[in-house]
Amino acid sequence: MDVVDAGDLVTGQAPAPIAVVTDNGPCFRGTVFADAFASDDPVLRHVRTRVRSPQTNGVVERFFGTLKYEHLYRAIIGDGNALAVEINCFRQTYNALRPHQALDDRTPRQAYLTGLEST
Repeated sequence: MDVVDAGDLVTGQAPAPIAVVTDNGPCFRGTVFADAFASDDPVLRHVRTRVRSPQTNGVVERFFGTLKYEHLYRAIIGDGNALAVEINCFRQTYNALRPHQALDDRTPRQAYLTGLEST
């Protein structure tokens, strides 16, 4: 991501922070999972959703469901590298090409850019 000064001048680049968002299931509360985020690395952090708030995971769950039923179940995927390629391909399609009814038949990219223009 860009590092900007007070006048919005780009002064450098820094890695974008990555937040791994999970629910409060037992597999995410164990020590093995916690150890993966135990370092002082500011780029990677673990965030748990609030208890009894299923709407928090709703967007991600919808994306995963669409990914599986519209893309992954239609092809034979041989290994992890092929899976990574297929997911990246679908992510591009989902965000830039596929219209979404909830966004007035715009793509997420169009909705985001329209939102930036109106601010």
